[in-house]
Formats: sequence, structure tokens, C-alpha cells
Amino acid sequence: MTKRPPRQSGTPEQHGLARLRATYPAGAALLDRHRTKADLALALRSVRKSKGMTPADVRRASADLGRPLTASVVATLESPVAALPALELVVRYAAACGAQVELSFVFGENDGRGACRVTLS
Repeated sequence: MTKRPPRQSGTPEQHGLARLRATYPAGAALLDRHRTKADLALALRSVRKSKGMTPADVRRASADLGRPLTASVVATLESPVAALPALELVVRYAAACGAQVELSFVFGENDGRGACRVTLS
């Protein structure tokens, strides 16, 4: 009988980042420099996947809503190292996924990750 490694706690994204750090430290350092964008990209991708959608589905749904997103915009929104997108693009992406965006400003937290939190639901 083969012994399984102990089950890790955390999200699949956290496990992916841990594997990235172990196998590609330079890539992990790049993500650390772009932490805010990486968090947003992972959140957008998670919303899309939770709805069972592909990037092509997001493009079609956004066009159906009259606010089309191109393939390159969808890819950029889901890229952890691209520039931070305009809030309007994030809202259009979320709407295409049937989600809503909640933006809040956080005061008093100094965890090095900024003073703004975006929640997708």
C-alpha cells in the first residue's frame, strides 16, 4: 500500500503558487512584484471556472451583453503579470460571468498588499 502525502490546507491557487516557487523561483519573484494583479487575475479565473465557462464563453457572453471583450483582453485580465486593468474591464468580465464586483477600501491594514480589495461574487 502506497502512503499518500498529508493533505495540504489552502486553495488550489496557493498550491499552484507554492509549486511555482519551488520549480521556478524567478517566476515566483515576478509574481511577488505583481501581487495585486496576480490576485485579481486568479480571482477572475476562479469566477470563470466556478461558472463552468471557458475564455471563449466569456467573450461570447460579453458580446451578448453588448459589451464585447476581445480574446486578448480576456487573456490579459487573466494574466498574473500584465498591467492592472481599468475597473470598467473587470466589471464587464464579471458581468459576462454572471458575477458582481464589490470594491472596498481598507484602512489600517499594512500587510504590504495595498489598501484596496476587490471581491467577485
